[in-house]
Amino acid sequence: MKSPRKAYEDAKVHLHVLGEEHEIECKVRVGRAQVHELLPLARSLSASILAISTAHARAQGKEISCQKGCTHCCRQLVPASPIEARRLGEVVAAMPEPRRAEVRERFIRAIERLEQAGLVDPRAPKGRSSLVSKEATSSAAWDDVSRRYYELRIDCPFLEGDLCSIYEERPIACREYNAVTDPALCEALDPRIEIAPRPSPMGDVLTKATGELTGKRQAGIPLPLALEWARVHGKTVERERDGEAMFWALLRVMEEDSA
Repeated sequence: MKSPRKAYEDAKVHLHVLGEEHEIECKVRVGRAQVHELLPLARSLSASILAISTAHARAQGKEISCQKGCTHCCRQLVPASPIEARRLGEVVAAMPEPRRAEVRERFIRAIERLEQAGLVDPRAPKGRSSLVSKEATSSAAWDDVSRRYYELRIDCPFLEGDLCSIYEERPIACREYNAVTDPALCEALDPRIEIAPRPSPMGDVLTKATGELTGKRQAGIPLPLALEWARVHGKTVERERDGEAMFWALLRVMEEDSA
């Protein structure tokens, strides 16, 4: 007996993006759904907003400098939302052997280097979701761990032959990183790096909305820790909620972040 098909409804969202009103089409899950099913909607909204952002940058005479084979950002610290971490776990689990084992080994080696550098506490329980910094404020801590992480030049575990091997499944933070400055600035992690504007970074929005829907405060997860986090905590985003309620929760967080 076939399982019933999941129901979706077409929706039009009116958003204020970069000083203008835009109507964006998307599909909304109807009925009961697990929280992780928000990912397609978040990706869709991110892609639509990114298209607006890119057009806005070009209207100002700026062009996206990211090109195929440019991998500087693949060695930067990439945060994945909890839902994306769970999805990456699924993607790796579905890989055929021996590739699955090879990719998992890359994650293990990356974590070992982070532990050796003092960026991950090896004594902390498995399911770790943050890097270690002595800075007091969240922004200073992020700058600190981002710099120290990049100095290690750790390849993204999914980077193969200077190409993303899971391009269609890459985190939203990767999708929204569209530099309009010289790639040499990315190579040096220069503070003068400029990317096309992101009114509401969708990875952050998805993380906050996930926290609201699960009743458990969530944070962005450094990519090398994604598989470990998913094994230990992945079920937290499998809780069921009403699909339309999840849609409105995501939009509410978007509005709050862009206010």
